[in-house]
Amino acid sequence: MDVRPDAAAPRVGGSRRSVRARLIAGVLGVWISALVLLASGAGVAPTFRPPAAAQADSRPTVIPTGSEGSCDSSLFWESRWPPSCWRPYSSASPFNQELPGAPRVAPDSDRLVAQLLSFGPIDDLKVGAADTPDDYSHPVYFSQRGDPVFTLHCYETSWGRCPIEGHRIRIPDAARPAAGGDAHLTVVSRVSGWEYDLYKVQSKPSGGGTLTFRWGGRTRINGNGLGSAATASGFGNLAGIVRATELAAGHIDHALFMIVKCDSGRWVYPAAKSGRSCSALNLPTEGALPMGARLQLAMSPAEIAALPVAGWEKTILRAMARYGMFVGDTGGYAWGIQLESGSTYTSFGRLDPLVAFARNAGWRQSGGQYVGRLRDAVDWGRYLRVIAPCVTRRTC
Repeated sequence: MDVRPDAAAPRVGGSRRSVRARLIAGVLGVWISALVLLASGAGVAPTFRPPAAAQADSRPTVIPTGSEGSCDSSLFWESRWPPSCWRPYSSASPFNQELPGAPRVAPDSDRLVAQLLSFGPIDDLKVGAADTPDDYSHPVYFSQRGDPVFTLHCYETSWGRCPIEGHRIRIPDAARPAAGGDAHLTVVSRVSGWEYDLYKVQSKPSGGGTLTFRWGGRTRINGNGLGSAATASGFGNLAGIVRATELAAGHIDHALFMIVKCDSGRWVYPAAKSGRSCSALNLPTEGALPMGARLQLAMSPAEIAALPVAGWEKTILRAMARYGMFVGDTGGYAWGIQLESGSTYTSFGRLDPLVAFARNAGWRQSGGQYVGRLRDAVDWGRYLRVIAPCVTRRTC
């Protein structure tokens, strides 16, 4: 039936006025029914259709975005990862807090920076190491209802009671740890909202069972990102990791995870413990950075924009200036930042997006990997500084 205002009303079944009234009532009825459906949560089209293997599962739970609604992470599954604007943890997390315009600088900042730089220049960024012994990153997997159930078992006994011993969680069957010596594996449960961080995964049977690893912990994905136990600092494994989507989008809206050769044997907030002391390497601890130290690149946006470097370098430098870098682990040659692990994607037969980005950005190829060099981007000795811990605590 044509119900356009200019259409001639049918003459069967009543007058023109009564038919018009019935039409109006019918339209109102449709709208009322639609509103009832919306109120009850029924009849709403999903934002996307999940993979076939997941369609039989219960209604999915959305992972909190951490950026408090500024980025809709939608309902990403094992084959759909968060968008570039998503960041883990709440806006109150130290990793998501911008530095103030004139932050208090640690009184021994110059000495700490000099000691750090004495170890050597910032480490090159290397991608393409997924599934190789060179992968010391943190593969991250998002679980869903229907994934196999694993019972967590820590084999380290000399460190006390493992905080997640005996926990039963769902993990995608295809998920696997990083192939490097640390064998990290992180699972975010979209149902419970917990991020589980595992260190030195030893065995993960197909289809579920007992997952054995040396040590681990957990933190809320919409919390502060602290209190886990898979890194030296106790940060969550998602803290400060640079993802390919962020580099491609040209913005990183969080602090960076920093790795140093060794630390002073002490720690400051937000770290909960120290890592490898410089004394273990026969190096002086005096002047070494404590675990948890926050460093900043003291450059303005205009100064960074004027640098004769590539766009991806400016993206990283802006994050260093705006949010800073937290010392979260020890190891490596000198010092550097942490990129995401390509195993997050290759475990499911997908291409590592960092490899595609590096290729398009013109990174140098070396030994089957792509290398991005930051050492010559700025005068690190001039612009790098250590921020007083009270700034992160918001007590000064």
